[in-house]
Amino acid sequence: MFPPEEIIDLSNPIENGMPVWPTFPPFELERTDWAARDGFTMERTEMRTHTGTHVDSPLHFVPEGRSLDDFPLSKFMGEGVAIDVTPKDPEEAITAEDIEAFEEDIEDGDVLMLHTGWDEYYGLTEEYLFEFPYLTAEAAQYCAELNLKAVGTEGASVGGWVDEVPAHGPSTDVGADESHLPLLENGVIPIEEVRNLDRVLKGAESRRAYFFFPPLNFRGTSGSPVRAFAFL
Repeated sequence: MFPPEEIIDLSNPIENGMPVWPTFPPFELERTDWAARDGFTMERTEMRTHTGTHVDSPLHFVPEGRSLDDFPLSKFMGEGVAIDVTPKDPEEAITAEDIEAFEEDIEDGDVLMLHTGWDEYYGLTEEYLFEFPYLTAEAAQYCAELNLKAVGTEGASVGGWVDEVPAHGPSTDVGADESHLPLLENGVIPIEEVRNLDRVLKGAESRRAYFFFPPLNFRGTSGSPVRAFAFL
């Protein structure tokens, strides 16, 4: 593993104007002190824990579920495989059949990264905010049965957009809990809003790598931003 052939950054930038879940308040980053004026530079941030590239813990949907700090740090890194499930149209599901096609490439305990190409829409776009591919209940259950460590996706969530805002209604009738619960109840960590899986695949339909996605050392939280990356 060391030194790796290449390190691929899988994380979206954290900055003002970044896309967030549409019912969340905007991310805020404010510089409060300047070295030229104050002798030091410092910023303050305000954000939800499920903002940007982030992981979910069972507590996100399970009332008595484990928080992120209930898992060892090793839970947030490991060997795995990226698979190409493109092309996907807006609002199209990721099905169990999509994943079953790569069953021979997926090993017990893997981190599974689902390449849909959705990071191409990154920004305040309809596609990225509302129309991202999502796991069906059957696909989530299939992932749980594979005994995965984690499942990553380039979309805003492993579950589809089911809320409503003035400019956009629901994109699916598959409830967010249907996509999340099979994973979370079986200790499979969702990794949401990743990018650059095409750089991991390098034109292949599947490729193995070592993935890192450690959360901040919060106590008792349902999620956390991560700096995700892959060693090739």
